[in-house]
Amino acid sequence: RLSYIRHHQQRVLEEDAALMGEDTVADTDNIYLPASFLGSRAWSSNQIADSLAVAGALGNPTFFITMTCNSCWPEIQDRLRPGQTYVDIPLVVVRVFKRKLACLLQCLRSLFPNVGRPVYIIHSIEFQKRGLPHAHILVRYDTDCVL
Repeated sequence: RLSYIRHHQQRVLEEDAALMGEDTVADTDNIYLPASFLGSRAWSSNQIADSLAVAGALGNPTFFITMTCNSCWPEIQDRLRPGQTYVDIPLVVVRVFKRKLACLLQCLRSLFPNVGRPVYIIHSIEFQKRGLPHAHILVRYDTDCVL
């Protein structure tokens, strides 16, 4: 797929411009990854636009939460061999973080039982410069009942 994208840049640019309703195609020296490619800049931009549209239609979030991975979590430390650091086992770090994030999201869904389910939960996972993941979470509850 990456080979196709690299060798058919003009076509990829034209298709993405058509999907986004743009008339002009940006000419670039770099390889452009389309919005259909998970993790590309265009894909991220579309995800942010969708999240803003949800928040715009359903109201501002009640909570903005940031969850950061801790390299000292026992699940990570138990997998290290002598002389290793968390940088040497990125797959373990990501799996532990994703599992703990899933637990947090499940907890947020049932945090206020008298309110019921949240109106929306939107999250985005990013990686810090030192390699550890963190997540930004937007949650909207029915504020009349919560506050």
